[in-house]
Amino acid sequence: MEKKEETQVVLEGLDETNISSLLEKYKEVSEILSQLNNTKEMIRNKIKVYLKEREWDKYVDDRTKMSVSLTTSKRQTIDKTQLEIMLTKSQMAQVIKISTYEKLMILTPEAKERLKKYVK
Repeated sequence: MEKKEETQVVLEGLDETNISSLLEKYKEVSEILSQLNNTKEMIRNKIKVYLKEREWDKYVDDRTKMSVSLTTSKRQTIDKTQLEIMLTKSQMAQVIKISTYEKLMILTPEAKERLKKYVK
C-alpha cells in the first residue's frame, strides 16, 4: 500500500466542519504515531546495543545505504535557582530572555489521567 493510500485510509470519515470528528481523527493519528515512535525507539535501542556489543563507533550499510554512528556528548544546564541567588533582579532580567508563542494543547482522557498523577 502506498503512503498516500495509507493516509487516505486514516482520514476516511473525517468531517472537517465538525470539531468532534477532527478530535477523533487527531486521537487516532496520535495513537498510531505513538505506536510507531515506540517501535522506532525500540529499534534504535537494538541498533545501539548491536554497535556497543561489537565496540563499533560507526557502521555503513551497503544494502540500505544508511550510516550509523554512536557518539558521546555532554549536556550543560544552568541551575536557575543558584543563578537567582547569585544575581540581582535587574541582572536576572538582563540574562533571562522571555519570548511569547502560541501552543495548542490537546488532552485525551488518557493523557488527563496521566497528568493527574503529577499535578496535585
